[in-house]
Formats: sequence, C-alpha cells, structure tokens
Amino acid sequence: MRRFYLIAAAVLLMILTAACGKGNPSSAPETTAPQPATAAPYIDTQLNEPEWTLAEGTLQLLDSNNTVLASGKDEILYFAIVTNTDGSQELRFKLSDAVAAKLKNRSADATYVMNHDDAKIGDATLNSDGTEAVITKENTVGDITQAASKIRGLAQ
Repeated sequence: MRRFYLIAAAVLLMILTAACGKGNPSSAPETTAPQPATAAPYIDTQLNEPEWTLAEGTLQLLDSNNTVLASGKDEILYFAIVTNTDGSQELRFKLSDAVAAKLKNRSADATYVMNHDDAKIGDATLNSDGTEAVITKENTVGDITQAASKIRGLAQ
C-alpha cells in the first residue's frame, strides 16, 4: 500500500507541475507575420490587345518641328512591344483621350518622334483614331527590344 501512495503522489505531483507551467515567453520562438507582396501596378488588358506596361522615365511625342505634343505619364499612359504575325516587331504607345483629341485632326501621313528621357527612340506614326503612336522596327533607333527594355527601366 505504501508503494501505491508513493506512485499516486508522484503522478499527482507531475500533473500539478505540468498544469501550472506557464512557459517562459522569452524562450518561445518568435513568429513574424508574413509581409504582403509588393503590389505591382496592374493594367487591365483585353485578350485582343497588347500587354501594356508602365514606362520608367519621361516619354515625349514631338512633331516634325520638335514641338512637344505629349509628355509624361498623364499624356502617354503606357507602352507595349508587339510582335506581329509576320514576325516584325513594333512599339506602341497609348495616348490619353485629351492628346488623341488634339491629334485626331492632323494629317494621316504626318510623322512624329518619340523620345525617352530626351533620347530619340524612333519615328512614330499615329493609328487612325490617334490613340496610339507606333514605332516600327525599321523606324527605331537601334534594336527595338533594347529600346523597350530601357523604357521599362530594365536596362541602361
């Protein structure tokens, strides 16, 4: 019987010490909440449109007299590099509605110059409704892919 009381006392002591233990908060591993991912600007694009991208730096659309027709992110909204079905590439620049309204009455065969940070990207033409300026591979200064990388801020 003595052995029974000794074992019961030991079990009771273990239960009491285990139930009363609060733990030491300084010895518990610290967990940090995961940081939210940086949200990239999203441009809603339809399937039949190019994948538009925001430009880094300042874009400018100039006429043949070097008059600035559009400049900055409020007038030249975004750009895209497009590969056509025949394999040719072109850069397209989406213009704001206000700029498109100004340019709509200009001659269809007028040529323009597109600059990025005061460096010429190439000679541009406007689409029929004046909402996009287009630079074809033949009219770009240098390689069209490198120009797109510079505009996006991925290359120097």
